[in-house]
Amino acid sequence: MMPVEFAVLLPPLAAGLLVLSSHLLLGEQVLKRGILFIDLAVAQLAALGSLLAQQWGTTLAMAPLGGVLLAVSGAVLIGHWARMFPQQREAIIGLVYAGAASVLLLVLAADPHAGHRLSRSLNGDILWVGWSEMLPLALLTPVFLLLWCRRGHWLAGRAFYPCFALLVSLSVPLLGVYLVFVTLIAPALVGQLSGGGRSAAVLTGGLGYTAGLVCAWWLDWPAGATVVLAILATSCSGLILDRLYRGYSAVGSSYSGSS
Repeated sequence: MMPVEFAVLLPPLAAGLLVLSSHLLLGEQVLKRGILFIDLAVAQLAALGSLLAQQWGTTLAMAPLGGVLLAVSGAVLIGHWARMFPQQREAIIGLVYAGAASVLLLVLAADPHAGHRLSRSLNGDILWVGWSEMLPLALLTPVFLLLWCRRGHWLAGRAFYPCFALLVSLSVPLLGVYLVFVTLIAPALVGQLSGGGRSAAVLTGGLGYTAGLVCAWWLDWPAGATVVLAILATSCSGLILDRLYRGYSAVGSSYSGSS
């Protein structure tokens, strides 16, 4: 890769790895709690809040604050409802997502740039993320990781929902709804299903981001969708290799035992 191309891809790669560093821990909690679609609901609330802030005349730089406020408020309500109705929490999360998506479509109905805005909120534009755009997330992520190490039990409790919403609402403007969702679920699922744990999760996620961004740049493909597919491909490949390795090790152990 040429130095110029590397310089262009370095900020989006850093943004992806930054999101991965926090979303892997969040994804483990999502899988543990069985609330797989909370990311879609909260991300949709973040996109809606940002759009509403723009519609009400807020400057483009301040628009993400509207997304943060709506996402955190929605996540706190979801957490409250999930404790009240634990058996129906996935249904509640799905309804929140559908409601937020429908309101978003109504808001965009009279917007001549609706298609572009909707596509950007879903697919993002990671290839052109700059250093300044990821600054809020870069400042918050180390604080979150430190708290997770020192107060993991606290963040794994009721504080999970507002922390989750805050990090997701800052990630969606950078990556889009779909890529944030895949970053949250796919690496954590690899870590859960494979023998490699978090190391395997970080490896598959990092390789997915790298391969996806390189392919998007060289082939002129939509970056968000390309990285999503690349992470899915590396995750599937990692799980297949893990199963093959386990099978080979089992056969080797059986052969050694019979000898």
